[in-house]
Amino acid sequence: MEGGNKVAVADLGGSVLTGTLGNPLGLLARQLSYTLHMVRDQCPLYCVDGKPVDEYLDKKVEAAYNKLLDKASKVGQELSQVISLGEALETLRKDFSVAMNDEEMSLFNWHLANLEYANAGFLSQLSLAFWDQDDPYDMGGDRCFLPVGNGRLVHALAENVPIIFEKTVYAIRYGRDSVKVITANQLFEGAMALCTVPLGVLKSGSITFIPRLPQHKLDTIKRLGFGLLNKVALLFPYLFWDSNVDIFGHGADDSSSQADGNPVDEHLDKKVVLPDKVSSGKKFSQDWKHRSISSLQEYSNLEEVRSLTTKQYKGQFLTCQSPKA
Repeated sequence: MEGGNKVAVADLGGSVLTGTLGNPLGLLARQLSYTLHMVRDQCPLYCVDGKPVDEYLDKKVEAAYNKLLDKASKVGQELSQVISLGEALETLRKDFSVAMNDEEMSLFNWHLANLEYANAGFLSQLSLAFWDQDDPYDMGGDRCFLPVGNGRLVHALAENVPIIFEKTVYAIRYGRDSVKVITANQLFEGAMALCTVPLGVLKSGSITFIPRLPQHKLDTIKRLGFGLLNKVALLFPYLFWDSNVDIFGHGADDSSSQADGNPVDEHLDKKVVLPDKVSSGKKFSQDWKHRSISSLQEYSNLEEVRSLTTKQYKGQFLTCQSPKA
């Protein structure tokens, strides 16, 4: 990114290494003597008016949210019926009287929206039984990112490797001893081919496999889904935010959220009886008005995004100039 004599790097795809222990990207970075920046755990939250969220209330709601999420996971292992994670969390929230006033509900919704961001999908579309099935395979260690972008790893791996661009593959003919990759005007042949095209390309059927893929693979391609996560990258002329944090959260006004003012139940030691109640749980809307700073799907232009990122620092720093394209 360049603008106003300023240059910065923004990863268009994944940028954070979520765990470095056993992570081949972390190992590669160490082998190349690249320094990784550890993402700090601190994530301050700000209200709609830009003021910091009360620290006690923040911790209280977060603890209640985490307990409900743990209970939902346990219930998901016991239920035989298919329900969504969103439906289960809403039912549990009401059963245990969590976030029963507007201020607490705003914070609770932020955590739900952040969970949607982490899964790139709506809670109403995530299975209670299987949404966290990959947790046992999470890599340990710190969350880190590579300064100047993950492209450094790609460039290092690609050194002295022939890479051919602008070749649209139309068919892959494979057999026991060889495979042929067919483009419009060229044929590539080898002992094997590793096909890493996106799931959407496989769903479209734009690549013909000869012979036809086994039916169980075709059925799997059809059933698999994928989420949508939008990223907005802005380049500012100077640092105006708190340099001691790597990420912050911002709530949004949600006039449709109603609560009756009961306090959060900090103990959450009531018995969970979900099967008979879960069908009456509120379905989660697909137009959440509470979003983590990373999703920003409801903001229509850069000026709104700029305003969002600068509001909480009003009066503490110089007025920020308009973002550079």
